[in-house]
Amino acid sequence: MTPSAALRAAATTVAVAAIFATGCSGGAAETTAAADTTAAADTTAAADTTAAADTTVAAKPVFVGFDGIAVEAPDTARIVTLSGDLTEFVYELGLGESIVATDVTTVAPEAAVLLPKAGIGRFLTAEGVLKHDPTLVIGDAQTAPVAVIEQIRSAGIPVAILDVPTTFEGLYNKVTDLGTLLSASDLAADLNKRIRTDIEASSVDHGDEAAAPRVAFVYTRGPDVMLLFGSGMTTVPVIVAAGGFDAGTEAGVMGTVDVTPEALAAAAPDVIVVPAEGYEVLGGIDGLLSIPGVAATPAGSSRSVLAYPEGDFLTFGPRIAESIALLADDLALLAVAP
Repeated sequence: MTPSAALRAAATTVAVAAIFATGCSGGAAETTAAADTTAAADTTAAADTTAAADTTVAAKPVFVGFDGIAVEAPDTARIVTLSGDLTEFVYELGLGESIVATDVTTVAPEAAVLLPKAGIGRFLTAEGVLKHDPTLVIGDAQTAPVAVIEQIRSAGIPVAILDVPTTFEGLYNKVTDLGTLLSASDLAADLNKRIRTDIEASSVDHGDEAAAPRVAFVYTRGPDVMLLFGSGMTTVPVIVAAGGFDAGTEAGVMGTVDVTPEALAAAAPDVIVVPAEGYEVLGGIDGLLSIPGVAATPAGSSRSVLAYPEGDFLTFGPRIAESIALLADDLALLAVAP
């Protein structure tokens, strides 16, 4: 090979090598760029997944009523409450000024007593509620009839139905549920702590069980409505916490039974508690003692009758500890009475 030919061959080899080198270098750069893009995409996807997870965790709980109907983020501008305890709880949770009407069992606070009335929660009419232009109606398991509740819902108004608790733990759960409904969970937790502390402070140790009085709660609105309460009623934990035994429960009454001489004889109460409103209609102690069977009980013979406003004693609300303390004091006074 001539020197010039060798020189051309060497030049060609160098050129081909340069081409391959350039090609290999470009491929590496593309591979790196692709890897970087994939990593960035993975990072973004991971961030999106994390954000989604965070959103799920942070989602607010949805209120599901006792009737299984969910009410999510309701407009609380105009609230109608259908029981006295619900009215008081809404005030305690900071939305009292949003209440535009209550049912007739509301006895506190004073501002609520003065509000327009939507009727009686247990005997509801759609017109009585809807005329107040509510954005939210709050009732409980005793709100009736169901057909009227559905009629209100058909008008586009959410109706939240809560349980009617018959234990203190059930009461705390109810407050928690209301906090969820009204987006006031922190206030509900604080309220539960206060109520629990107050109940514990006002409760009485039975001590000598043989000396503890048998207390019967008799619901009356006059001589035509006389019911003896027993287990499963809101009055039972109040009576027990005040240091008594529920006479109706001890006699095997579940829920309520008509007041008859036989039922009263089985209950044999040392003390009878009645709603003040019905007691007045009966004509006081003499009217109550005229009901067949009442005078023959230990409570009747000693005239040991206590009358409290229905909205105070029957309402399982934020003032329940006051009812316990009042009953405990009155039972103590009766125990030492001649």
